[in-house]
Amino acid sequence: MRASSSDNADSSSNRPITSVVVPTWNSSGTLPRALASIEDTASRIEIIVVDDCSDDLAQLRATTSADPRVTLIEKPERTNAAHSRAIGLELANGDVVLFLDADDHLCPGHMSRRRQLHRATRSGVVIGRFRLNDGTREWDGPVSTYDGGSIEDYIFSKGGDARSSTISVHKAYLRGTTFDARLAKHQDWGFILAAHRNGERIGFDTEAGVVIDIASSTRMSGQSNVEASLAFARDHLGSDANRRRFVLSRLRTSLRLGDAASAVRFRTALLALKPSARERWGSAAMIAAGQLGLAAALHRLLAIRR
Repeated sequence: MRASSSDNADSSSNRPITSVVVPTWNSSGTLPRALASIEDTASRIEIIVVDDCSDDLAQLRATTSADPRVTLIEKPERTNAAHSRAIGLELANGDVVLFLDADDHLCPGHMSRRRQLHRATRSGVVIGRFRLNDGTREWDGPVSTYDGGSIEDYIFSKGGDARSSTISVHKAYLRGTTFDARLAKHQDWGFILAAHRNGERIGFDTEAGVVIDIASSTRMSGQSNVEASLAFARDHLGSDANRRRFVLSRLRTSLRLGDAASAVRFRTALLALKPSARERWGSAAMIAAGQLGLAAALHRLLAIRR
């Protein structure tokens, strides 16, 4: 594993270090905006970019070498973003560590607010609100407030979410939770479910701290992987009701992406979970909408109703 870095200009300061871990894969086009959004006048900033064997490595090296805050880690073989985040978390020198996908960017004031929130709540893990951008418009992501209780129910039955770029940890309070490199998809949900199982204190940031670019061509969540999603539901969700809700959401996402074949496979998996009549007929209607070219409109309607 190859690392390169530049000296931080104010390394002699007594201010605390905040680390930001950025996994990359063919992300040189969006990385400059992500790096430019990382600012916090109350702390020194350490940025750990962990690259997953990109094809655009020369441009990535040029971008990261121009920012003295950045250490670039070049993995010797490709794995996935969860492995990259786990490497970054292990290497981070900061007491507070934030995670940022290379196609997303932070909102002003986010880093200092997170530091204060971790200290005030003594939370090992904090998640929070976010904004979405599809390349033409930006809006608040539909996410409810987490105020304790089952994190699985929060995400899969109570309108919650935990996106990778909204996650931060405080190493002094963290009980060892890290990202599971075995997960090919849903790595952010896998992390927060593991945090809950480990007894982490999980805080919630009520202000949107990151803009998530859902139009990026390199975004993993923009691609269906039926086997990985069904394995996640089987191995990481404890309730059949939540498994059904999860599979329904994957069905809707597949239709939104124009992947009708994956949507049909998700419906087959749903039927094996003994769905309610509403779930059974609702999923049939979604498949029909996809065949008629109405899936995107139906997805927007369901998102509004949520």
